[in-house]
Amino acid sequence: MRTRIIATVGPACARVDTLKRMIREGVSVFRFNFSHGTAEAHAQMLGLIRQAERRQTGRHVEILQDLAGHRIRSGTLRHRRPVILTPGQRFTLFREPVAGTAAGVSLDYPGSFLQISPGHMVYIADGTIALKVVRSRTDHLDTLVVQSGELGERKGVNIPGIHLNFPPISTKDLYDLEFAIAHRIEYVGQSFVRTAADVDAVKRRLAVALPHAKVIAKIENREGVNNFASILRTAHGIMVARGDLGISIPIVQKWMIAACNHVKKPVITATQMLEHMIEHREPTRAEVTDVANAVIDGSNFVMLSGETATGKYPVEVVRMMRTIVEYTERHAPYRGVRRTR
Repeated sequence: MRTRIIATVGPACARVDTLKRMIREGVSVFRFNFSHGTAEAHAQMLGLIRQAERRQTGRHVEILQDLAGHRIRSGTLRHRRPVILTPGQRFTLFREPVAGTAAGVSLDYPGSFLQISPGHMVYIADGTIALKVVRSRTDHLDTLVVQSGELGERKGVNIPGIHLNFPPISTKDLYDLEFAIAHRIEYVGQSFVRTAADVDAVKRRLAVALPHAKVIAKIENREGVNNFASILRTAHGIMVARGDLGISIPIVQKWMIAACNHVKKPVITATQMLEHMIEHREPTRAEVTDVANAVIDGSNFVMLSGETATGKYPVEVVRMMRTIVEYTERHAPYRGVRRTR
């Protein structure tokens, strides 16, 4: 296959036999999500992957460390159980930590709530939940649920149009890069890249200690899209992390992939590609079309996230993605120059 498969590791595939079968079905890169878990747990998982490699003779898989980045997250929930939000429902976002319920949840937003004006949209969990701000106060935001969904704990939050004054790289990311250096990781994904300076900070940190590592800039908000040209010049590759980009993503995805192809830099298309298969054995028709279009557009990699990390069918979903990719590459024209290194 010209298009390679990235699979995210997690509890669903934390067995040598499962990992071996995933490699056999076509995984060439395993992604470690450093938004969750400890360095010890990640090292243990990496050990399982190396065992699976040895049993799957002749197949070496590469590793992508996905840094947490400066991500705003929702808080914990009472009884640790997800809550269901429905359209038209009032929902409050609190500055102070609270035990979340269907009435509201805390938000670890570092800025002033007063800069989030009525009318601003708040997207949670890769955009699956949409809230509209109706009133701003220093200690909370009153919102209206526009798009319903199931809200779990510690979900990513995006507030388009709000600029946050974060440093280029967080303290946690600097600490987590030590894992990449110690284990000679091939790819480092930098989350929520806003400017080329963000990428440059990671590249400088790795320049001596891990010079072979490729820094992949994840484009997942409007600021990253607006600064895409300079980010592309600086990064070794791009990940189109589509969750928070909303309805603009079909066009954004195509021109970002085309730009990467033009300069011969690898591009990863990610987020919710075969989401239905977290719970079901078959994808939706829309998901099959989505994967096929990513291949036709010129993606060098397509990525699975929750499908393999926490889903019920980690091996089957890899097999399904490989089937779609192989069929598309055989039967459809494709655009661009595919280079994976």
